[in-house]
Amino acid sequence: MKDPNNKAKSNMPRIKPSMRMKERYVAYEVKSNSSLPWNADKLLISNINSLLGVFMAPKAAVASIKYNAGKQIGILRLDRKFVDCLRTCFSMIKNINNNEVTIRTLRVSGMVGKLKKYLE
Repeated sequence: MKDPNNKAKSNMPRIKPSMRMKERYVAYEVKSNSSLPWNADKLLISNINSLLGVFMAPKAAVASIKYNAGKQIGILRLDRKFVDCLRTCFSMIKNINNNEVTIRTLRVSGMVGKLKKYLE
């Protein structure tokens, strides 16, 4: 039986699997001599979006899923076509918040659960 309160969901057509965004999850590690602020993942995403530019950044849709400030390890979500661009951005980013950093990709996966072990 249909729920009368759920009108928006019933009126929207389903998206075909070929049309939806296929996502990849990237586990990364930030190495720095000094400690980074707790919002280093947000600063990293702003650097990535500025490097990708106005036209590629919305298509890549880079978002932070988790970030462990103590270990300086995090997980990013993005479109599968832009994984190589993200790795290039990692090599180009030299400082975050005036701290010299190097960013290393730990693993790329299609499921978040496979990357959770890197945060623990």
